[in-house]
Amino acid sequence: MESEHGQINILLVENDPGDQKLIKTALLNWNDKVNLKIVYSGEDAMDYLHMSVRDSQQYPRPGLILLDLGMPGMGGKGFLKVIKADDNLCSIPVVIVTNSEAEDDIEYCYAMHAAGYVQKSASPQEFSEVLGKLARYWFMTSAMLSS
Repeated sequence: MESEHGQINILLVENDPGDQKLIKTALLNWNDKVNLKIVYSGEDAMDYLHMSVRDSQQYPRPGLILLDLGMPGMGGKGFLKVIKADDNLCSIPVVIVTNSEAEDDIEYCYAMHAAGYVQKSASPQEFSEVLGKLARYWFMTSAMLSS
């Protein structure tokens, strides 16, 4: 989860600049050691992850991926399916952060081994609080499990 510098590496796959900013602010408010890499599509995320396998210094392997479902191209569902089928990448936890409330989407994501599913709240403040709780839970639990 943490790099040798104590940084927490997170990959955000989100095409909406407003949501990117909100998520970045919430995570950095939680912990200033978050190293957040933002990409705009599933294709960009796959490129980044393949680079992280080849050069982990320049492209740190994320300890967590936050994934929006509603993106152009392969979309979040396509990305989730591809990453969970890749032996080099399938162990990276993926938490869905999306507007979708569709039961089919939720069931699909969990069937594809998503680690969690968070719906974006209507209020930016509520959404920020949820992300802070997610980050605290995720990294505190992970740290306890790895020690």
